[in-house]
Amino acid sequence: MRQSLAIGLVILLFLMLGMWGQYEISPENLTERFWHSLYEVFMLIGLEGEWTTKIADLPLQIQLTRFFAPLITLLTLLFIIFRQARIASSNRLVQYRKGNLVVGGLGWRAFQFIQSCERTHKVVAIEQNEDNPFVERAREQGFAVIIGDVLDPKIFKQVNLRYAKDLVAFTGNDGTNVELTLKAREYVRISHPPNTHLRIHLHASDSNLADRLESYPKFFAEYDLAEISFFSVYDLSARILFQNYPPDLYADVFGQEQVHIALYTFDRMATHILLEAAFMCHFRNSSRTRFTVFDIDSEEKQKQLNDEQPHIGEICDFEFLPVRVNGSHDIDDLPAELLQSVTYHVVCDDSDEDSLKVALILRSALLKREGCNSPIMVRMQNSSGLAQLLESNTGDPEIPDGLYPFGMLDKVLDLDNIINDRQDRLAKIINGIYSSSDVHDDMPLDNVQQDWNDMKEFKRKQSRLQADHIDVKLRAVRCSADARSPSGFAFTDDEVELLAAMEQERWVSTQRYAGWILGPKKVEDTKITPHLVPREKQPLVDRQRESRHIEVQPAVFARHQDVHFCRQLIIGVTGHRLHKLDIDNPALIAEIERVLMELKGKYSDQKIIVMSPLAEGADRLVAKMAMEQIDAVLWVPLPLPYDIYTTDFTTDESVEEFKKLVGKAEYYFELPMKFGTQQQLALQDDDSSNEMRNQQYALAGAYIVERSHELIAVWDGEPEDGTGGTAQVVRWRKAGRVDPEYTNNAQFFKRPEMSEPLIIPSQA
Repeated sequence: MRQSLAIGLVILLFLMLGMWGQYEISPENLTERFWHSLYEVFMLIGLEGEWTTKIADLPLQIQLTRFFAPLITLLTLLFIIFRQARIASSNRLVQYRKGNLVVGGLGWRAFQFIQSCERTHKVVAIEQNEDNPFVERAREQGFAVIIGDVLDPKIFKQVNLRYAKDLVAFTGNDGTNVELTLKAREYVRISHPPNTHLRIHLHASDSNLADRLESYPKFFAEYDLAEISFFSVYDLSARILFQNYPPDLYADVFGQEQVHIALYTFDRMATHILLEAAFMCHFRNSSRTRFTVFDIDSEEKQKQLNDEQPHIGEICDFEFLPVRVNGSHDIDDLPAELLQSVTYHVVCDDSDEDSLKVALILRSALLKREGCNSPIMVRMQNSSGLAQLLESNTGDPEIPDGLYPFGMLDKVLDLDNIINDRQDRLAKIINGIYSSSDVHDDMPLDNVQQDWNDMKEFKRKQSRLQADHIDVKLRAVRCSADARSPSGFAFTDDEVELLAAMEQERWVSTQRYAGWILGPKKVEDTKITPHLVPREKQPLVDRQRESRHIEVQPAVFARHQDVHFCRQLIIGVTGHRLHKLDIDNPALIAEIERVLMELKGKYSDQKIIVMSPLAEGADRLVAKMAMEQIDAVLWVPLPLPYDIYTTDFTTDESVEEFKKLVGKAEYYFELPMKFGTQQQLALQDDDSSNEMRNQQYALAGAYIVERSHELIAVWDGEPEDGTGGTAQVVRWRKAGRVDPEYTNNAQFFKRPEMSEPLIIPSQA
């Protein structure tokens, strides 16, 4: 495409040059004989230029066109010949390559996927329609494209499917994808390739079809030859949404005991979000996830959900309300207690324009209510366009407006998400741990792949779900998976007990979703099992076995998959603003650096997180130094919405610095507007004070006190002179508790023990 465009531009340039020459010969050529003059210039490009010999004084423009036109024509012909030869040779070589990544179908979604693949993945696409514009675009980017019927065994041979590594069935039709899967497996079976294992990733828009096929043994026969798994853009979008924006994190910020997700428009995307939450939202406090669905066709949609997912009500709570958001009045009529309990709004319209419109209406309406400013997740089709209004690229300046885009197909349809080696590798290791009779830290797991091949698909799915739930469990005990070198990490006995209970609860929920019921003896065909009980009711031998499985995971993951667990160290920051602080004071900077380096040395094997509201003064100074000097990750709890918060900054440069720092944060989150509406918090008295706003600052300080392992306080030692100041935060930390009106009782994560604050004199 680019080369063709370049050639076209060069030809156009010389046409213009030739017409200029025609004007030099006679200005009338461009008025009275325009088309004849243009034809004569075209003749030069076509190597026919006798007419120029009849002109005695030939203009320079015509001479240049006459000289270069044959070269352009020759180069164009060579380009066409070379391009066709390159395509032919590339397609010919495909059948001799091993380890191809074959893509069946080349629609827009498939094209998004192959763009995420590096050249080392040996991508080859099969497309029946030669006029498909993505064929040319894919070839321009260096990908091999074979024209033919994706179901034709001759095409299988041409792409060397017998020695391929992966096949992604992406034809755009679920039935064709299933047929392609079956024919590909049959082809591999007949060709008997030695030491090969084809993985087939089947795109299924209909989640019900995928669920039914997963329990159909014939579909998953001969798994050692062809390993089949399903994916859909809806399933991937929901999964990535919860990975990027953990629901428990935002429920914790709002001090709620239950994750409460509000869904706007109940379509396929919303259905997958509900199902993903049902599988993944099993937390430390054992609370059930709650859903409120706003859809004008609520009665019909609820009936459809109950018909398609008859057991979903056993593992989560939901209600449907006949509401369509067309204006703020639709939100204004809803009860305050309902909106205040929502921890996570999700807008699921198919159109980017409609999604953004609903999100903006929702955000505006929620800011008019106290304590209703929970985050809004907005479904967008593409990361360009309207999505750029909601979120900048990682590391770029960010305006924290409470709106988060998700579901952008150019990010969802990524190699890591569809092929997803990490999830399957962890799932296989988990299966190896659970199927081993001798569970120990250095267990060999030599037969992991063979055991995996012999499993039924629904059990493989269980292992994948358990692999995804690892991050939820780690957050519960303030740990994370890190790329650092092994450090002998081990869970404490209390953590093992908690994580085992969480895993049993997750497992029971997925079994109930699949239709299993409690009974005295396991009967596979009728889905009866005695194991659907909470951990405290399990037999002692089962509890001990599950505890051992949890205990060995850190060492086994580190040894076999280079996945290392580490604890999180959260360093909270409080301190004076610019009117009480000289941030350029060398002695102050040196003292902050000393404290940070001591913390880094003390907690060298932990992931360091600095939690700062980024107010002017000490908050920013310590946060910037922590990121630069001890490689800390930034979390930003915002006491106020952005538009109000920035009115407390002194200069435009300060606002820009704030946005840059927010853009570098791993997470930012608004605390609930507990003490006033947006309008009330924006008002100021004659002395430029606002007690409700001060209470919001105190709320942010209290959150930091209760959530941090260490607290750095840049403080002048003076007593409290109002609400929301550094002295108040220091008092809370020393006392080990905050005042009742500011405390946060959520129990999603392990609470740190409150150590003494690390006080740095502001006049150091």
